[in-house]
Amino acid sequence: MLKYVVLVICFFLKIIYADLSHDLLTVQPRLNSLDNSVPYSKVCFEILNAFAESASNFTFCSLINARPIRLCENCEQHYVRFHDKYKELKDTAVNGTSCSSLLMSQDRLNVIQHYHDSILGIWDKGNCNDCFVWSNETATVKNSTTRFYKLFNATMECIVLNMASEKTIVCEKCMQNYLQLDEFYKTLSKDKIGVDCVCMDIVDSMNATRSIWSKTLECCVLRKTPEVVFLLCTGLISFLPILFYITVRFCGPIRDLPNILKQSRFKQTILRSIDSSRIH
Repeated sequence: MLKYVVLVICFFLKIIYADLSHDLLTVQPRLNSLDNSVPYSKVCFEILNAFAESASNFTFCSLINARPIRLCENCEQHYVRFHDKYKELKDTAVNGTSCSSLLMSQDRLNVIQHYHDSILGIWDKGNCNDCFVWSNETATVKNSTTRFYKLFNATMECIVLNMASEKTIVCEKCMQNYLQLDEFYKTLSKDKIGVDCVCMDIVDSMNATRSIWSKTLECCVLRKTPEVVFLLCTGLISFLPILFYITVRFCGPIRDLPNILKQSRFKQTILRSIDSSRIH
């Protein structure tokens, strides 16, 4: 009996499998025809592939040039290609359908836009555009950038050439180079620090130079001036509150003020008593 039940079940499963296979064979040509009816997808995905490659190249370049920071200078070509491919992806349309509508803003991850904004954020945060003059999406190094690195290289060469000598000798020989570099750097920024608009490559180079000059070589000691005037002014300002309280405490008119107040209150009490007796 069990044998016949198994045979019946197998028979029905075979029928179901045959129907399912027929349905799949019917659907497959439909899927193929659907793929052929979307010719713009190939164009869009080719642009997407180029965009992904440019994003990968810029990311690799930015990581390699993270310390010391030479991101703006060495990764400029990768950034330009990345920017161009993103623009091409946004602007390209085939048969009235844009690639951006096909590939972007289709889900909450929005990976393409997220990566674009991340890379753009790194570039903007480093003020990299300030290193170049932009014309028709083409970057040319600014004259101020070239001038800075000329002074920077001269200063570093002077330090390296004289490192075998004592620190004081290095400071004396390279003082003029360093001062020229420092003064020129201050002209690049309104706040003389460079955090507002100066290219991060330049900021990092200047910070490194100042660190070597002040901490490693201790050259800032030669530029220190006596601080006697500053200390005297600080002491005088600190003494003013004490002088004020002493004056208030021992000043004659203010010291007699409580007695005057007492006399005035006593006089007012007497006058009130007289007025009340007249009324009664």
